[in-house]
Amino acid sequence: MSKGESSKTAVALRQVLQNHTASEIETSKEVIEIDSSVSPADAAQVLWKNNILGAPVWDDKQKKYVGFFDMRDILSAVIASHKAKEEEGDGASLVTTWLGKMQLTTSYLAARNPFVFCKADTPLEEVCSVLAKQTFHRIPIVNDEGRCISIISQSALVKFLVAHVEDSLDETLDEAGMDYRKDIISAKETASALSVFEMLDSHRLSGIAVVDEEEGQLVGNTSARDIKLVVLSKSNFDANLDMDIMTYLAALRQATPVKNERHPSAHVAETSSVGHAIRLLAKTGYHRVFVVDSDVKPIGVISVADVIRFAVK
Repeated sequence: MSKGESSKTAVALRQVLQNHTASEIETSKEVIEIDSSVSPADAAQVLWKNNILGAPVWDDKQKKYVGFFDMRDILSAVIASHKAKEEEGDGASLVTTWLGKMQLTTSYLAARNPFVFCKADTPLEEVCSVLAKQTFHRIPIVNDEGRCISIISQSALVKFLVAHVEDSLDETLDEAGMDYRKDIISAKETASALSVFEMLDSHRLSGIAVVDEEEGQLVGNTSARDIKLVVLSKSNFDANLDMDIMTYLAALRQATPVKNERHPSAHVAETSSVGHAIRLLAKTGYHRVFVVDSDVKPIGVISVADVIRFAVK
């Protein structure tokens, strides 16, 4: 494909974005907000109570949103609470204690995840262009008064594309010019869960590849759901972060079941079609799928953000 030429797959996806608006994306009817005056511990309780990954933070004095409070903001406290083994209590109470000790405000944490919004009648192509230029996982829809009425996630956009695109998307990743070959952040399956979550925290990631010790083959992956399950886990969860990551994840997912929650391994071959990769993202709800070679070794990754950038580039 010549430089500057769009693949037919990208054109097909872009046509969907051009023909629809933000109001057509199906989202949760209720928007959960967090008041900027509450402590991070109380903000975390809001996420736990509503079983969500993030929520917009409203500053009533400034009469505006200051950002998003994200489940990843709690991960540092999860790690710190585990290291303080002299403390007693369930997972949630220990994390709450350490959120208080970190002496950070909810507004400060939320500002790391900026509140960039659009209106309901905004074309999806424009919505995706905004997301493609930033590192946001979601974009809020606001009314004429500037209040949030819904939130569109990158995953919801990918599901919408899959549901509405008419093309088969049968071009391979390479034929379509999908930029998937990247340095892979991975962990050995023998690594402790603690070290893996420290890696996630330091890189501000929600998921990484887990590979076997001998061959470097992909054997699993962590996801944003796992971070959510970690901070939701209670004292009756018979496992700890000193376990190897695969054993820990198996125990965690079994001990904290969530309705309709599944944890399939997510990877595609380098010869796969773009359609297969995008449909896998839509089906699993994961933020990324790994691309593997013929030996099942990860050589790249395709995220929902990559799909959005691909569609509007």
